[in-house]
Amino acid sequence: MTYAYKLMNSPVGELKLVANGNRLAAILWENDKPNRVRLPESIEADDRPILLETERQLNEYFAGTRDRFDLEFDFQGTEFQKKVWAALLTIPFGETRSYSDIATQIGNINAVRAVGAANGRNPISIVAPCHRVIGASGDLTGFAGGLANKMFLLSLEAGQTSLEAAAESATASTTAAATAMASREAPAKPARPAPARGTQSSLFGN
Repeated sequence: MTYAYKLMNSPVGELKLVANGNRLAAILWENDKPNRVRLPESIEADDRPILLETERQLNEYFAGTRDRFDLEFDFQGTEFQKKVWAALLTIPFGETRSYSDIATQIGNINAVRAVGAANGRNPISIVAPCHRVIGASGDLTGFAGGLANKMFLLSLEAGQTSLEAAAESATASTTAAATAMASREAPAKPARPAPARGTQSSLFGN
């Protein structure tokens, strides 16, 4: 079946939801690099059921009423990448893991850099929560959606009571980092988000 996409407005910018048949293939950022996730050409289809359901669940997530997703996935990548992405799906809502943690989980403790590369190419952002992977020292490190959005998502999951509060936290973090860079000082390490209820779905679908 033809790949199809739907555009969705969200607190972290316009998201592009992509489906392959009745499975979710990607959630891409508004300013995503063109070659970060390689997928076949797709057509716009606002009525595809999986895309409508993905949008509904994402809206609930941003509203603070959903802490896990129930969707069928179609991950396209190497076997190693799929192992990393499967590990992402097991990180509980409101918690974080390091790249080393993920490498250990997939049984290859020396593959920390490769895990980082696979994490950076995660096609299903937010739902497969690559934003929950941080540096071993607590640094946020890189993120395809931008560090402000990464902080926004972590703040939201850490128990912020409103999107405005999470946005203020993300803005404050970004400003502090910029100030530190200007003064050639290392930015303060963000606090590790407190665990919250719920776990992420770990089913890829067959």
